[in-house]
Amino acid sequence: MTRRSGAGAVVLSLTAALGLAGCAAHASAARPQEEPQRGKAVAPEVAPPAAQLALDLSALFTASDLSDAHLAVLVRSLLTGETLYALNGRRMMVPASNQKLLTVAAAARKLGWDYRYTTRVLATGTLKPDGTLDGNLVVVGSGDPTINPRHPDRWTALDEWAGQVAARGVKVINGHLIGDDNAFAEPGWGSGWSWDDLVADYGSPIGALQYNENEVELLIGPGIEAGTAAIVSSAPLGHGLLVDNQVVTAPADQPTGIAVDRIPGTIMLTVRGQIAAGTAALRRVVAVENPTRLFVNAFREALSRKGIFVGGSALDIDELRQLPDLTGAETWVTDRSSPLFAIVDPLQKWSRNGYAETLLWTLSPPGAPASEAAGLTVLRETLTSLGVDPALYRAFDGSGLSRYDMVSPEALVRLLTAVWHDPALVGPYRTALPVAGVAGSLANQMKGTPAEARVWAKTGSMFNIRSLSGYVLTADDEPLAFSFLANNYTVPSVQIEALYDNALERLAAFRR
Repeated sequence: MTRRSGAGAVVLSLTAALGLAGCAAHASAARPQEEPQRGKAVAPEVAPPAAQLALDLSALFTASDLSDAHLAVLVRSLLTGETLYALNGRRMMVPASNQKLLTVAAAARKLGWDYRYTTRVLATGTLKPDGTLDGNLVVVGSGDPTINPRHPDRWTALDEWAGQVAARGVKVINGHLIGDDNAFAEPGWGSGWSWDDLVADYGSPIGALQYNENEVELLIGPGIEAGTAAIVSSAPLGHGLLVDNQVVTAPADQPTGIAVDRIPGTIMLTVRGQIAAGTAALRRVVAVENPTRLFVNAFREALSRKGIFVGGSALDIDELRQLPDLTGAETWVTDRSSPLFAIVDPLQKWSRNGYAETLLWTLSPPGAPASEAAGLTVLRETLTSLGVDPALYRAFDGSGLSRYDMVSPEALVRLLTAVWHDPALVGPYRTALPVAGVAGSLANQMKGTPAEARVWAKTGSMFNIRSLSGYVLTADDEPLAFSFLANNYTVPSVQIEALYDNALERLAAFRR
């Protein structure tokens, strides 16, 4: 039913587009026709290019095997403002990671592309001549998500900080190593996230102190022979999870199947299933329960590598009965993260949920711990200033992992249009998007087609949800903004992805 009403809208738009051709036909019927000369071919009537484009796209998006799918599509010229194709353009859809387009635009507009997170290392007490600090070392974070291997220049940050501490002659810290994460509220999950997403790497909580994207890598290998326990290792050290290994080694001719479970709010990680003897180790990446605990334990290891012994414990500040007095504390390290334009590149190209949630929370006004609710208020205000009507979307998180999110193609295309026409936003914004056949999550799609290297778009995927929105250049170098959203389909997801590819190839080949 939905599909037929959408197709009807397309037919109406095509009627208007072909109006001139219809008028010409009536005029010619009202006067005598000249008989064609013998031997001369009569050229058939051809639809104008834009009308033919709409017909072609309609044939793709209203195919009979998509009758159960909820589809919403909009394509608009960034030069003329003309809508080239629309199917349920104002329908609210679950966007998956296309939600990140909203978050990145709001962060860039509100914070600026040069925004950096600041982390400080403070020392309380007295540093004695023999190199003993009679006090605590406190790390105060503001949300920096960049201390991970995706940013090689940042991955060594903790060792650099430890080096700066060692340069002061510190040998022993008698007190605790404390992670102050109070700049962010808790918990660091998004509203509407499914409970079974919270054990996975893409469902990691965020916080004011973040290390290794708040993730733990598991390597699961077979034992010596069938019937023995499998071997499970985890890294980095100090992640705070208790691993319950229930994996057994199966005979070599048996299938391998591994499941990883953890009840949210607990530290017990259960790994169960079987792995065939002789099989190479499998890699699984899971979420930590407490990002701050992972961070301070990693910093403690970095201090140890510089010959500094911490006599106390590595603690989350929430584990203390009494907060440390930082009134007279001395700042030993002041660290600045990569700028925002470097943060949004992996965020968009590889759809990093933690980065997006961090940016959303960072939008919170100063004076209180950053939170999802406060960030969403600023996000809505900022998007309104960009011309995106709040009636066209509903935002509940920053990444799109929430099933509560709803966005229409009209909202996304309006946003993409506003960004395109804003010289302060468009460069880094477009550059950070995946590129068809070239980079990011679109690197292996549309290779060798007219769309290769001419589509910049954000992908999005969850169970029975596929979204793709961004920019495409036509054969005439006319820039278009587009949004393709699909929910509740029953065909294989690869078919939806192929549909999107075909539509973009048609758009990239379009000539006026």
